[in-house]
Amino acid sequence: MDLQELQAELADYLTDDALLTDANLLRRAEALDFLTFLHDVLRMERQRTPALQTLHHQAMQLQTALTAVNTHLFQQVRMAVQSGALTGAAFRRYLDQFTDYTPNHSDRVYMSYDGLDVLIDGLFQLKSAPAATLETTVEMVHCEETPARLLLDLVDHTPLTPADVFYDLGSGLGQVVLLVHLLTGVRAKGVEIEPAFCTFAQQQAQTLRLTDVTFINSDARTADYSDGTLFFMFTPFRGQLLQSVLDRLQQEAQQRPIRLCTFGSCSPRVADQPWLRAVTPDARHEYKLAIFESRSG
Repeated sequence: MDLQELQAELADYLTDDALLTDANLLRRAEALDFLTFLHDVLRMERQRTPALQTLHHQAMQLQTALTAVNTHLFQQVRMAVQSGALTGAAFRRYLDQFTDYTPNHSDRVYMSYDGLDVLIDGLFQLKSAPAATLETTVEMVHCEETPARLLLDLVDHTPLTPADVFYDLGSGLGQVVLLVHLLTGVRAKGVEIEPAFCTFAQQQAQTLRLTDVTFINSDARTADYSDGTLFFMFTPFRGQLLQSVLDRLQQEAQQRPIRLCTFGSCSPRVADQPWLRAVTPDARHEYKLAIFESRSG
């Protein structure tokens, strides 16, 4: 990409007034990514010509303005959650402006992220998350963010009552647990073997004043699931480790009915479990939410 192309792309962003509206988070994130790339390009230029200096100045001004919009937005949302003004149905109505997800869409495939994920990153301060401290094994999958609209899909299609307890297995930085609790009000727990992630997630829950959220620093094969009714996995493990966790859940299903939601490459393996029945079509699809319920008897 030459200088003229960079100038033209920057000009498009500079003249886009909609970039400064709160709901335009995805476009703003794209602009900030471009500005980071542009700064890298400009640093490699040996000659600081007047044209380059002007380009750099314009880019810095735009970056400052866009970052300020996001910072203010995230602070406002965080304060509203802390006060209890933004939970349940009110929280859901607020989130809907940042995504094109709708509950009645018949072919929900999640292969990318949208503006809702940018909001969730800011709300839960995921950019400040710590690095992992444990060395992972070959059967452990690296921490990856669950598309936020997949969780809207989950709460829309797995009816929950105050008696339910939600578990995210391999909960990482905690956004799944936090978001499900804020949307539904049910007790929500995360099981995560990485202590730094578990501590970070619990700190976020405390900062947001969410008392019915718990993060458990434990191996998912040995954690206590005795109160769990709805479980979620975004492929946190594979191979025999995954099967061992499924065997633990089968033991729980012998005590009471449970439901299990999955996403990613673990879904086909889960679909093969004889003690589970798929509720959703295409339950083996790696980029769709799969919902299973335990078989009786």
